[in-house]
Amino acid sequence: MTHATETHHREWTLIETLLPQDTNPAGSIFGGVIMGLMDKAAAIAAWRYTRREVVTAGAEHISLLRPVRLAEVVKVEARVVCTGRTSIDVDVVVETENVLTGESAVAATGFFTMVALDKEGKPTEVPRWEPRTEEERRLCETARERRAQRVRTSEQR
Repeated sequence: MTHATETHHREWTLIETLLPQDTNPAGSIFGGVIMGLMDKAAAIAAWRYTRREVVTAGAEHISLLRPVRLAEVVKVEARVVCTGRTSIDVDVVVETENVLTGESAVAATGFFTMVALDKEGKPTEVPRWEPRTEEERRLCETARERRAQRVRTSEQR
């Protein structure tokens, strides 16, 4: 498989406003709604990077750091940070902004692993991505460590 070129997009930003039906009795947005947006943004980033259909293989280290309120706009940023043979590791950060005050804050973070599929729905190879900066190398190494831990855990079951 050839190396990914600059034409492979590896980042995606999803911006959403949420509705009253997305709130829990405490008045904040359900965590599952936030995680769903994270999964969607990760899938789009992986889809654009591979130009193939992708499915979610895992979601890890999801941290809901603060409540998201109705008066806030949600920005979900997803970035491919590493690739395996058929998998794509995506770092996701959720930021909120109160449009009335301009205040913003990070509300959630997480890592998603997507798997690329061929036309028959079977895992297929993805373009290899090589980190270029120290931060990119660190994020990719962390993704590889999570993948190795996942394999060890599944072997123990």
